[in-house]
Amino acid sequence: MMKRIFLFGVFFAFIGCTDDVTHENVERQNPHNNPEISPDGLKLKWVNGLFFSEYFYHTNGFVDSIYQIDRGGSYVTAKKFVYNDLNQITQITDYEIVKQAPKYNRKDVTYYTYNAINQIISTLTYDQNGVAINYQTHSYNRNGMLNNPSYIVIENGNVVKHRTTQYEFDGTINPHYNLYPQAYRVLKFINKNNITLTKYSDEDYHVHTLKYNEADYIIEEHISNTPLDAEDYRGFTYY
Repeated sequence: MMKRIFLFGVFFAFIGCTDDVTHENVERQNPHNNPEISPDGLKLKWVNGLFFSEYFYHTNGFVDSIYQIDRGGSYVTAKKFVYNDLNQITQITDYEIVKQAPKYNRKDVTYYTYNAINQIISTLTYDQNGVAINYQTHSYNRNGMLNNPSYIVIENGNVVKHRTTQYEFDGTINPHYNLYPQAYRVLKFINKNNITLTKYSDEDYHVHTLKYNEADYIIEEHISNTPLDAEDYRGFTYY
């Protein structure tokens, strides 16, 4: 735990010493709409698996920042979220620290633009030198879902098929689902429920065995048939 505290301290120093990349065209969207309200329910505090993740929250109830460190303590990542008055995510800063090779430390800033009906229609990413490195536009179908390739199938708020991989789900809320506003959940295909089966073929699959607390939030996930270097367990702690 002391190693984690030390590295998070290093991370805060890195953030504080790096000037933010600015983008003058990011403006508040939908000025006549009401701010989105964060869903009720428990909020993730820690997730412990191959990586240890810690979650912090904005006063609006959505996630403010996420910090993640590997078990060896040599690799740290973080995300910092910025919101406008409507509680739309307008900016995400991604940090990466490689403890043993600082020259590979990275900071990217992505800006999000919305249309009049609270859909993210473009994303623009700058690196730490202020150079634009990625620009994407996004469109939506009549159901308000992101237009996506035919190899992605969505049912009841969950990705049930991606290419040839099929998924099954439980009926309880995915703890990551309530972290973000609706537009971002749609953009990132964040599942509403928790995966119980990942199936590549009849002979190749993972069973996700879930344990819940009294509020029906998962507190443990055990994943079968994983390779030695893959994550086969995650523990969840809530505020």
